[in-house]
Amino acid sequence: MDLRNVRYFIAVAENGSITEASNALRISQPPLSMAMAKLEKELGVTLFDRKPRGIELTAAGEYLHHAGRRLLAEERRISDTLKSMGQGLAGELHLGCEPMCLWRIGSTKISQFLSIYRNVTLDLTDANPRVQLDRLADGTLDLAIMPIVAEEPLQAVNGVHFDVTVVDELPLTLIAPKAWGLDESEPLDVASQKDSTWILPARIPGVRILWRIWADKFAPSGAAPTEVIQVPTVMTAAQLVGAGVGVSLSSLEMARLHPDVARVPVVGGWPNVPIAIVRRKEGIVTPIAERFVELFQGD
Repeated sequence: MDLRNVRYFIAVAENGSITEASNALRISQPPLSMAMAKLEKELGVTLFDRKPRGIELTAAGEYLHHAGRRLLAEERRISDTLKSMGQGLAGELHLGCEPMCLWRIGSTKISQFLSIYRNVTLDLTDANPRVQLDRLADGTLDLAIMPIVAEEPLQAVNGVHFDVTVVDELPLTLIAPKAWGLDESEPLDVASQKDSTWILPARIPGVRILWRIWADKFAPSGAAPTEVIQVPTVMTAAQLVGAGVGVSLSSLEMARLHPDVARVPVVGGWPNVPIAIVRRKEGIVTPIAERFVELFQGD
C-alpha cells in the first residue's frame, strides 16, 4: 500500500470532496481520482461513495481514515527517530496537556525540557482528556498529561489502548464567588451547597474525573445538587464562578489565577487527583518523547 495514496485518501476524507482535496494538496483532480481508484482496487473495497456534492465514507473508509492517520504518524515517528539517532536530539514533541495539569506541573517541565533541548520544537494541545485520548489514538500526539481516576482505567479508543504513568497529584478546592463572603478559614460542610448552582466541565464518556469526585463527596448526604451547568473547560467554570453564577471544583493553582474566586475548605477535604503521562500501549515512542518523560522520573 502506497503511503502517498493513503495521505491523499485522508485529504479527501477530511475535505469532503475530490475537488477540495485536490486544492488542499495542490494537485489536479485527475491524478487524485486515479490514485483513489488505484487504492480501492488494491484493497478490494469501496472507500467512499461519490455524491453530487462530495463524498461519503463507507465503513471501510472510516476505518482507513482512523488507521491511516495512525500509520502516517508512525511513519513520522520512525523518520524522527532515525534522524535523532544520526544527528542528535532534534525534531518535534507533540504534547497534550489538560489545563489544570498544565498549571500544576506541565508548564514547568515544558520550560525545563525546551531549555535543555534547544533543537526541539513543541506542538502543544491544551485540551480536555477526551480530546487528548482521541489524538493519542490517531497518532496526532506523542504523549498526554492529564488527571485520571485510579479506579477507572482509561478505555481504548478505536482499538488503541494506553499506558499510564502517574507523575504527580492535583490538589483540589471548592471555589465560590468572593462576593458571597464565604469563610475561607473554616471548613464548610459541602452538603450545605446542595441548593447552589454548580458549574462543572461537561461529562466526558470514559473520563469522569471531577464528576466522579463531586458525586462521591455528596453520596454520604444522599442528596446531590440538582442545578448543574455543564461548560467546556475548568477555565470556563472558574470564570463563571468569579462572575457570581455559582460554585465549582477546581485545582488550587487554577483557583489562584482568579482574584474574584474564593478558595473554600470543606469538611474532610477533597482527594488529590493523580496526574499521569499517557501514551499508546503499542507504537513507536520517539527519543524526544522518551527524554521528556525522563524529566518526571527524578521527582
